[in-house]
Amino acid sequence: MSLPSHFISCDWGTTNFRLRLVETDSLKVISEHKTDQGVKTLYQKFSEQNEFDQKTYYLNYLRNQIQELPAKYRHHLVISSGMSTSNIGLLELPYAALPFDKSGETFVHRKISLGEEQELLLISGIKSETGMMRGEEVQALGLEEYLIPYERGVLLLPGTHCKHISYRQGSFYALKNFMTGELFEVLGNKSILANSIEKSEWDANHKKEFLEGFHLGLTAGLTPNLLRIRARHVVENKSKKENHFMLSGLLIGDELSYLKNTAENVFLTAPKTMIELYRTGLETFIDPSKLIVLNENILERALLIGQRKILEQHAT
Repeated sequence: MSLPSHFISCDWGTTNFRLRLVETDSLKVISEHKTDQGVKTLYQKFSEQNEFDQKTYYLNYLRNQIQELPAKYRHHLVISSGMSTSNIGLLELPYAALPFDKSGETFVHRKISLGEEQELLLISGIKSETGMMRGEEVQALGLEEYLIPYERGVLLLPGTHCKHISYRQGSFYALKNFMTGELFEVLGNKSILANSIEKSEWDANHKKEFLEGFHLGLTAGLTPNLLRIRARHVVENKSKKENHFMLSGLLIGDELSYLKNTAENVFLTAPKTMIELYRTGLETFIDPSKLIVLNENILERALLIGQRKILEQHAT
């Protein structure tokens, strides 16, 4: 079976939903549609109604969003990765296990009908003894072609729940999870530190505060230093913006502390702002020849490359 000329990429995360109409050969994005209806929000709405079961409720939402794409392309296969296969998503699928290779052939897939001869291909996540992920494994498939020249290393995917995936010659074989992003939100909104920080966009003028926190996290750990953020504000009269960046540094430094003596390559990719934060910290202790930064455009394309690889599994 040959590959279709186009497919509809569905990236359904915890907080956001995105459809992209993609030309299969070139991976050119012809049209894009986004909403803020990630599975967390949609599950809450589903729970507040009694008319539809979970699968039907989500499928109805997906069908409605497909109508926002150009009419002549709406019938194409939809490939969905991310939280759509979680227990609060469209249809729960079991996690596949590490390791997985660059083809993704060990992933758990499920095809279901969207009606009128249109199909939806769902992709499950990956689990290990120490963690799990849904969505990042597909990004890793797409990023693999950028890792080939380096043979081995650890791939860092920062976010709400950060993923560190170990790579060796075409195989992803280990996973670490870090709740860095979520911890920042909880500490910044719900803890005693909430009155001592002010959320701000990355500003290189606050690099000093960020690195101060980063060094503490890297060398002395997170818990013993958290209250220092409040002390800086109350006792030392430091600004809340400065404290924002110090807390960021403290959390990220703690996350990366296990790498401080590594001799392996470190691959970093994330949205631009996140890249700046992590790179600023990593450059303080990683050999420049070992730090490989893949920009956000590569990350955006990686998901499509990974989804196309899964599509190829179903076309053979």
